[in-house]
Amino acid sequence: MNAGPEGQPSAHHHKHSQSHDKVPFGLVPGHVGYGGTPEFIYLTLSGLNMLSDQSSVQQYTRARPDAHRAILDLSGKVAKAGIRVRDTHRNAVIDDHLRSFSAEEIWMFDLAIDVLAMLGTSGGQRGSTHSFVLDRLRSLAKDHHVRGLYWKAEVHKAGDGPAEFRELRAQIPHHKLHG
Repeated sequence: MNAGPEGQPSAHHHKHSQSHDKVPFGLVPGHVGYGGTPEFIYLTLSGLNMLSDQSSVQQYTRARPDAHRAILDLSGKVAKAGIRVRDTHRNAVIDDHLRSFSAEEIWMFDLAIDVLAMLGTSGGQRGSTHSFVLDRLRSLAKDHHVRGLYWKAEVHKAGDGPAEFRELRAQIPHHKLHG
C-alpha cells in the first residue's frame, strides 16, 4: 500500500476483520485508494480513516451495524466519484470540474462530511487523532467548494439524496462548519 496523498492516507491502514455481525472494520473500505482526489474528498476520507480505531467510534459502529454498513458504502461511493473525476481530468484543476460531479454525489460528499463532524467531535478521541480530525474539519470549513453556492444548490437539488443513505442521513446531524 502506498503512503501519502497519492495512495491511502499514511496515518492508518487497517486490515479488515470480521466482527460478530459480519461488518468489516473501519469507516472507509480498505480497497479504495483516494489519493489525488479533490481536497474535500481526501480530507473527509482520511479523517474517517483516522477515526476507525477510536474506541468511541468502534462502540458506535458495534451498536449500530446498519449505520456502519451505510458509512462504509457511503465512503466507498465518495471515493469512487473522486477517483472517476480525478482520472477523467488528470491534469486539470478541480475548480474547473466540480460540475463533473452529480447533485447526488455532492449530496453524498456533504453527508460524509457530516459523518466526520459527528464522529470526530463526539468525544473519546485521543490526542493526535483528535487534533488530526479537527484539522480536517477546519480545512473543510474553509474549503470554497464546501462553502460555495454551487455546492449548496446541488445538495438542495438532490433533495433527499440516494435512497440507500436516507436512513443514515436521518441519524446524522447537519454540519455547521464555519471558516
